[in-house]
Amino acid sequence: MTKSINTDLGLAMTGGGARAAYQVGVLRHICNTHVEFRPPIITGVSAGAVNAAHLAAYQGTFCDAVDQLAELWLELTTDKVFHTGSGFFFSNFLRWGLSFILGGSRIGPRKRSLLDSDPLRIFLEKKLASKATDRIYGIQENIDKGLLKVLGISSTNYGTGKAITWVQGNVESHWQRPRRRSESTEITIEHIMASTALPLIFPAVKLEDGWHGDGGIRSIAPLSPTMHLGAKKILAISTRYRGGEVIPDENMIGEFAPVAQIIGILLDSIFLDLLDYDAANMSRINMLYEEVNETTRKELNKVELLILRPSQDLGKLASQYEVKLPQPFRYFTRGFGTRDTKSPDSLSLLMFQPDYLNRLIELGEKDAQQNADQIEKFLSKENT
Repeated sequence: MTKSINTDLGLAMTGGGARAAYQVGVLRHICNTHVEFRPPIITGVSAGAVNAAHLAAYQGTFCDAVDQLAELWLELTTDKVFHTGSGFFFSNFLRWGLSFILGGSRIGPRKRSLLDSDPLRIFLEKKLASKATDRIYGIQENIDKGLLKVLGISSTNYGTGKAITWVQGNVESHWQRPRRRSESTEITIEHIMASTALPLIFPAVKLEDGWHGDGGIRSIAPLSPTMHLGAKKILAISTRYRGGEVIPDENMIGEFAPVAQIIGILLDSIFLDLLDYDAANMSRINMLYEEVNETTRKELNKVELLILRPSQDLGKLASQYEVKLPQPFRYFTRGFGTRDTKSPDSLSLLMFQPDYLNRLIELGEKDAQQNADQIEKFLSKENT
């Protein structure tokens, strides 16, 4: 077994709602073959922020943290993420509908989203927060012990339109770029809730500087936070299937484009496609790095990158489990046309069914095993 301790190694986990369970499977395989694996730089966005916070806070070995994270995911059900009762759906959508009909007039309490994510907040507080305080116990403790260098979690400020990376730990300097910047803080459950707040679907969350939502909305460079926090090698785990690059394009719809298909494409373009664009830019910079002189090299950052991603279409996979969703929520998803597309990506974001999540974890392990040689080369000391 290879020891893969690397002080410049960063772990970047993207979003994807329920699909983030896939990341746990990938990490589980890595831990089984690299028992010393412990990235000191961890970043997460959207559902990846849940994984990042847990791994950064766990008091024990990194591999034990991954095992515990797998248990956390397998405990999740839709009713632990958002309210699924028929009463909630009826009253919520009735208010939305009347508000549209009446030109925005308020009917009862103002509704901020299609779904209510308070159950997820309660679940995460039980799993991550200290019983005595609201802080996430373990993050600062691991930093003080030298087991963690820095944790970064991103969200989007709805007021300014900027992507904010909330940083806890040792960072040499903060960055300010067009539409994105970093800020030091003590990361709390509220930061995680903000990062996971899918636009319109989940409510925005009030943080220090305003109302925030999902960190992937304005994240034009998803790998940038990990690099800015000091990573020279980045292991990125995507939840985006890219089978179309190696197999002929497949038409996913029939006579018309259902709302579910359109929403899925939009969400993929917001949260997942930019990772590939950012990786391509990083590859070009690395090639340029080899061609320029020493003076110019000082202005560039060469970063080694390995992206691991699903070998199966997770939208197609999710459609197999839709029948097991709570009835009110199943009517909601089918009302958007999930049965009219072969790959309902929007459904896969919200498919918090234990059997589906377990399938994703198993797929992550399998895919990591199939890429074992790449992972070994990337993590080996000789490649640092």
